[in-house]
Amino acid sequence: MKDFILFSGSSNLPLSREVAKLLKISLGKVDLTRFADGELRPWIREDVRDKTVFVLESFSFPMDEHIMEMVLMGDAIRRGAPETMIAVVPYLGYARQDKLHRPGEPVSARVIAKFLEVSKYKEVITVDLHNDAIVGFFQVPVTHLSALDLLAGEVKKHISLKNSIVVSPDVGGTKRARNLAYALDLPIIVMEKKRYLDRHDVSESYEIIGNVKGKTAIIIDDIISTGGTIAHSAKSLKDAGAKSVIVLATHGVLAGAAKEKLADAPVDAIVITNSINVPKVKLFPRLRMVSIAPILADAISRVVH
Repeated sequence: MKDFILFSGSSNLPLSREVAKLLKISLGKVDLTRFADGELRPWIREDVRDKTVFVLESFSFPMDEHIMEMVLMGDAIRRGAPETMIAVVPYLGYARQDKLHRPGEPVSARVIAKFLEVSKYKEVITVDLHNDAIVGFFQVPVTHLSALDLLAGEVKKHISLKNSIVVSPDVGGTKRARNLAYALDLPIIVMEKKRYLDRHDVSESYEIIGNVKGKTAIIIDDIISTGGTIAHSAKSLKDAGAKSVIVLATHGVLAGAAKEKLADAPVDAIVITNSINVPKVKLFPRLRMVSIAPILADAISRVVH
């Protein structure tokens, strides 16, 4: 087994500690202090020479700060002459900005890929990218993990699949919904969603392609941001005669008034992963969480063994 260390940024310490526990190691010592003007000053307090080093950081809110933690920690570590350095990014912020929607906008996901590369990360481990094509933005190897089996297992434990159907809330998520449908051996339907480019995080579900009357509708998505898509989709499904609505998503961004929207939405349960550390103030009774620590620990183990 290779000699390795796992460091954590500040974005998701509970997940990092859980991964470390599964690997039967302690997290590497790092100080993340700031100057009076807010400038970050990481200090790596471990000998990393000739070791395989992993840095775990979710690019969640405030994502710009967490990205800077990741790249500056990377620079600090590489100066200690590790054998190799691998970025573990459970949630890749900016992944939804993966194409040029209109002239004058950046392709931000590609920029984030370059940030990691110039910081000398030699490999990236991430979970459920918004678009599989983002892997092509990287010039280093990317291990693209999926939480789909974990979410499917959670569904099987808590609801009867009889008379159920998998729902993609938009055409772009059809592949994701199809994979879940295969895992659960269920049929699939798709909703068409209108998105306004001049209004951030605003969308409107307006057509259901398929019959949901009397069925349990299982919505699958990669990200729940403001909750608007889920709230609109659930209402549309209920209006179309769905008996109940279950929501599955990997990344619980839960921005803005998401808690209030989702708490008021006609859904029976919402299941997300802990790829993002959700503060207690954003939790509500119908929200359940499943841990991705086992799949991250397994990916790290495959590298070091």
